[in-house]
Amino acid sequence: MTPREAAARAAAAARAFGRFCRRHPWTAATCGVCLLCAAMIAWIDLPLAHVLRNRLPPNTYGFFKVLTDVSLTGLWYVLAAALLLGARILAGFSGSTTTHDQFMNLARSAWFIIVSMASSGILGQIVKFCAGRYRPRYLFEEGLYGLDPFGVHMGMYSFPSGHTQTIVAAMTALMLIYPRYNLLYVLIAVLVGSSRALTTIHYPSDVIMGAYLGFAVTMGLRRLFERHGRSLRVDR
Repeated sequence: MTPREAAARAAAAARAFGRFCRRHPWTAATCGVCLLCAAMIAWIDLPLAHVLRNRLPPNTYGFFKVLTDVSLTGLWYVLAAALLLGARILAGFSGSTTTHDQFMNLARSAWFIIVSMASSGILGQIVKFCAGRYRPRYLFEEGLYGLDPFGVHMGMYSFPSGHTQTIVAAMTALMLIYPRYNLLYVLIAVLVGSSRALTTIHYPSDVIMGAYLGFAVTMGLRRLFERHGRSLRVDR
């Protein structure tokens, strides 16, 4: 094969790949994230975990440790449930049909947040069970690094990050509901997700997969909640 023929074949393959990505974006994205995480598990996560453990400045570690401690998963469920309950109560006391509909739409949006977090969380637990990846603390305490698929000790398992999945699902939902503060939502998601890796509670690939699950499931549920032209947005 001549160099020109090889270049032509490579260009044709690239065009075919581009067409596939345009036609099946979610399939391509899922495959890409899975391949990236597999590569990180094989070559990147282990040395990076040692670097973060041994060389992260104490002040930086302390900041992200506090951040990851206060960003408990249950907090976001409590906030969303309070919004749902408050909106339903206010809808019951509203004096006009327009106001009632506005509060009911807010309640539906709050329910969307809860369903997004819960659905992506269930999927994340299934992946945890199937992968069975040891958390970083078992690397530092017992020298364990690798996978133990289909085990029963769920508390040991690291992949994907549940905190990251929850916060990304919640922030993605808020971006769809009240997009005025999108930059703030992104910042919160990035900080909380990063804190899980920087404090070596999770490996970086755990965070990436958790973020992808939270985002993908929430965007998928959007189509269900917005069927029949019913928007999730409440800032109109």
